[in-house]
Amino acid sequence: MSLRRTLGLALSAGLLAVAPFTMAPAAQAAVAKPLDVVSIKYDPAGKDRRTNAAINQEYMVVKNTSGRTIDATGYRIKDAANHTFVFPRGTRIGAGKQVVIRTGKGTNSSTTLYWKQGNYVWNNTGDTLRLLTPQGRQLEKCSYRGGGSVASC
Repeated sequence: MSLRRTLGLALSAGLLAVAPFTMAPAAQAAVAKPLDVVSIKYDPAGKDRRTNAAINQEYMVVKNTSGRTIDATGYRIKDAANHTFVFPRGTRIGAGKQVVIRTGKGTNSSTTLYWKQGNYVWNNTGDTLRLLTPQGRQLEKCSYRGGGSVASC
């Protein structure tokens, strides 16, 4: 066997041995995002009346994409103007389950949380949502332009 062929085989074997390790961060990144913003209902039907019932027609849907229940305490959602929703203490979202976060006031349950705002948060003309861990690491950024009523993230 020639030296060139031996070196070529050794180099190929080395690359094959390293390849699984170079792909791991991408796989870890997919697992590292346990929560996913599915959609934002930013422009509810009808006139913006600014009543609590009308404000609660504006909401987000967040899904647990992991295979286990997540304690979402302290996760945050911010808009472009830095209005901030903080998941309350004890918020647990089951594997594959969703929670709706309504902008207005109400009583939290296992499937619906309330931001407790007295006005609309999501701009009809466009906005940006950021989902952050309790430590401030950004998990997701979702921007939309107006012209509809629901944005998919």
